[in-house]
Parts: sequence; C-alpha cells; structure tokens
Amino acid sequence: MVWLKSPIAEGNKFSWLTEEGSLTERLQKEFNDVKVDIIYEGVALEKKTDYIREVLIKSHDEPMIFAKTQLKISDLEDAWISLKTLGQQSLANVLFKDPDISRRSLLYRICKPEDILYTHLKLLDYIDQDILWVRQAEWERHGKSILLTEIFLPNLFNQR
Repeated sequence: MVWLKSPIAEGNKFSWLTEEGSLTERLQKEFNDVKVDIIYEGVALEKKTDYIREVLIKSHDEPMIFAKTQLKISDLEDAWISLKTLGQQSLANVLFKDPDISRRSLLYRICKPEDILYTHLKLLDYIDQDILWVRQAEWERHGKSILLTEIFLPNLFNQR
C-alpha cells in the first residue's frame, strides 16, 4: 500500500479527492440531500485502546462516502469529547467549526480487492468495483490526534 501526496486522478474525481472543505457540505451543495448513517461506533475490535466511528454518507439514499474516524479512547474524554455527541451529524460539524482544530496531513491511495478495507466495504455491500480512492487525514486538537479515513464510493463519481 503506497500513500501519495496527491491523487493521480482527473476532472471530477480529482476535484472531490482534493476538496479542502467539508465533503458533507459539498454533497449538500451539489446534490441537495445528505444523510449520515452510523455503521459502528465504539471500541475498535482490532485495538482495544482505540475508539472508532464508521459512517456512511449518503445522498438520495445512495452511499457516496464511507468514513472511519479513529482515536485513542483517552482522547475521547479530553480533546475530542465533542465526538461523543455527534450522533447522526457529520464530523465536519466539529472539524471545520472549531478554530483549535487543524489538519496535519492529507494522503491518498488506491484501495484494491486485496486490501482489508476493501473487504470490509464489500462485506457491507457498498461496492461493486475493483478500485476505490481513499484519502486519509490526521487532525489535531490540543496536541491530540484523530485519523480520518474517507473512501470515495463509485456512486459519487457516477452522478450527473
């Protein structure tokens, strides 16, 4: 798995992948409909000291973006306590509205069938293509980090 500093994509794909603002707000602006469905929220099964939140961002009931947020459980009680009350809201409501939060890194990669993340999405029946784009950002608040992984699902690029 090779992470890139810039995606090797063109046109609409490149525009979505490199969006600097909230993907949820952009979906609302472009498709006039956004819903956040929580898939899982709680202790990470693979690392018991971590907390994860997996959501599916939909537009017109079509899955557009799968997002996974991961952080240390102890940080959930401190710097990132606001994540506990998000519910069906987008993480963007925290990330882009709190001046104490900054993005430390942003990387891209292609997710292929042999990838565990691809397998996870396939089991959830969200994908039917062999290649998906992934971007991963590290965000920081008061010295504590979260990792946000966003997978751009085929429906997003098949619109219009």
